[in-house]
Amino acid sequence: MPSENSSPMATGASMAEFFGRFEAQTAAGDADSLAAFYAPAFLMAGPAGAQVVKASDLALAIPKRRQLFDAAGCRSTTLLSVDETRLDGRYSLVRTTWQWIFVRADGTTIDITLPASYVVDRLSGNGRIVCYINDADITAIMRERGLLA
Repeated sequence: MPSENSSPMATGASMAEFFGRFEAQTAAGDADSLAAFYAPAFLMAGPAGAQVVKASDLALAIPKRRQLFDAAGCRSTTLLSVDETRLDGRYSLVRTTWQWIFVRADGTTIDITLPASYVVDRLSGNGRIVCYINDADITAIMRERGLLA
């Protein structure tokens, strides 16, 4: 749900629509389509630091991450919220909240809900993520909750 500061991208789409498509591609598992949401090179930052990542390298990593999540019992990934703040005429800071539902072999359900932030270039085609900031390390949390060895 966009904030009052929300602005359409060049195509007229809102950030809620942009991230709705992003969520759908995440569920579909199409690595190339998902990587296309990112600029050719973007900044990825998180608890372990920051690095520049090529979207083509991200496309190669997405299937491995999906396999890891599937093996841990991931049943769904859901976008819970989208809050956009315009930084200038081109870029927006978008704060999101994501929920992953895991089901263990014994039927126990585990919910992991985490925030993530993005800087999106609204004027680049249908929008492109130029910076992705993980507020937490989801794989570390999965280990803490006994989902990964």
